[in-house]
Amino acid sequence: MKLVLFDIDGTLTATSRTDNACYARAFERAFGKQLPTTDWRAYVNVTDVGILHEVLDNGAQTPLNGDDVTRFEGYYREELQTAFLRDPSGFRAVPGARTVLRTIEEREDTAAALATGGMRRTALFKLARIGVDGTAIPGAFANDALTRAEIARKAIERSGVDADDIIYIGDGVWDVQTAADLDIRFIGMVHESNAESLRAAGARTFLSDYRDPIAFEEALETATVPETGRG
Repeated sequence: MKLVLFDIDGTLTATSRTDNACYARAFERAFGKQLPTTDWRAYVNVTDVGILHEVLDNGAQTPLNGDDVTRFEGYYREELQTAFLRDPSGFRAVPGARTVLRTIEEREDTAAALATGGMRRTALFKLARIGVDGTAIPGAFANDALTRAEIARKAIERSGVDADDIIYIGDGVWDVQTAADLDIRFIGMVHESNAESLRAAGARTFLSDYRDPIAFEEALETATVPETGRG
C-alpha cells in the first residue's frame, strides 16, 4: 500500500507569492512589527507556527502562547480572503492537482494525506479556492507540531493506512530534508520552485505539474529517498 503525502503551497496550490505577502502582513498586524524576512530558508523550522516561535521567542520575556497563535491565524485568514477578493488569480491550482487527488481517492492500492507547514484554517482556505475539500483528506498542519518531520509523522498516523511505501511530494528544500529525516521517498514539485535547489538538497525525481498521469505514475515508481537532505 502506497501513501502519498502532499505539501500544499507550491505543491497543490500555486499560491506561494500571494501567501508570503499575506503572512508578512498578518505578522505585522498581530505583533506590531515587521517579519524579518519571507526568505523561508532563513528559519530553522519552516512552518507557520515554527517561524512565529523563532522570531518572537528569541529573547522575549513572555514566550509565544496559544492565544497569540490563534490571533495571528485569524489575521492571516483575513489577509488571504482580502487578497483573494482583490485578485483571485493568486489562488490557482498546480495544473492537474484536483484530478490527481480524485484519482488517488479511487484507487485501492494508494492513499493520500496532507502534510503541510501551513496552519489548518489558512491551508483549508487555499485548498477550497482551487476546488479541493481539505477536510475530506486526512492530514496534519502547523497547528499540530513545530517541525515538518513531526507534522509528516502525524499525517502518516492520521491517514489510517498501514503503508509499506511512503512518498512525500513537496516544493521546498525543507521538504527534501523532511523526507530524508523520515527515510521516505521524495518527489520535487517545481511548478513554482527551482529544481536545482531541490537537487542540491538531495532530490532526484521532479514533476512540474500533475497533467501527465503517466509521468506521475513513473515518478511514484522511481522516486528515491533524498541522498543528503542538505538544505
